[in-house]
Amino acid sequence: MQGLFANQRTKHAAWFLITAMPLLLAAYMVFQHYRPPLKFGDERTWVDIVIMNSDVALALFFLIVSFVPFFLIFGRKPQARDMVPIAVMAALGVVGRTVFAIVPLPNFKPVSAIVIMTGVVFGPESGFLTGALTGFVSNFIFGQGPWTPWQMFSWGMIGFIAGLLQNAGAFGKIQATGAVRKNVFKAPIWDRLFPEHTKRGDLLAYARSITGRAPLRLCLFGLATGFGYGWFMNLFYLIGYISPINWKTIGAVYLSSFFFDLSHGVCTFLVLWAVGEPWTRKLNRVKVKFGLTGEDRHYTMPPGRQSRRAQECQ
Repeated sequence: MQGLFANQRTKHAAWFLITAMPLLLAAYMVFQHYRPPLKFGDERTWVDIVIMNSDVALALFFLIVSFVPFFLIFGRKPQARDMVPIAVMAALGVVGRTVFAIVPLPNFKPVSAIVIMTGVVFGPESGFLTGALTGFVSNFIFGQGPWTPWQMFSWGMIGFIAGLLQNAGAFGKIQATGAVRKNVFKAPIWDRLFPEHTKRGDLLAYARSITGRAPLRLCLFGLATGFGYGWFMNLFYLIGYISPINWKTIGAVYLSSFFFDLSHGVCTFLVLWAVGEPWTRKLNRVKVKFGLTGEDRHYTMPPGRQSRRAQECQ
């Protein structure tokens, strides 16, 4: 079992997240409580415009602050290539959240699974930033509001904790490319339902080629994050909309969200179970190939044709 923190910078990032971010969320709730209402019927003033766009502005500020832990891990100025994996994984999260909206189950979204895989491969700080960015961008589709920073923090912490647990060896070592893996859909019943030399059989063969069973511990962690995400978002609902707050109202809120949280956790479990192993393996290959580890790298270009001829003449 290794340590949770790969280096001192990760420890500083963790302290920043558990102190500064909750203070920001508390400040947002105070602002929401004392925010003046909009005036209808009269000509809108600049104050009304600020109030109308305050949720997006505060979420954008929260996103900017979310970059701080990511920058802390670099001993140099981050380059564009360091941001590409985060942008790609966040885009996958936005698309996945949008596409899975057609599933007739509440909160059945793959965002947490994508954020977890990002944190496992690229580190806790990248996982946090991916979760925060996914929540911010996807809410332009699902609706911005005072809940956006809370969603950003929730998904961000899921990615950060996943990265910390991977540092500690909780999920095992990511397999190298080409390693033998335990495929999904290998039970005999799948061959009977999808016989060979048919279109269904071709679909099964393709599913087997792109899937690989992830460690059970990683899948169970994904199941737990569905409840963790929902329980944290319940705090926002309690503080912002419930009065009075007592044991009865708290119990009612958490009980009413049980099936939403269960659906979210089951979706995360299934996505990690189906594609967690091949995705993390391929993402790790990208990280190693392009040196996306945050440290300084010095490359020496090979000598050109002119310099080689000069050396031969000497």
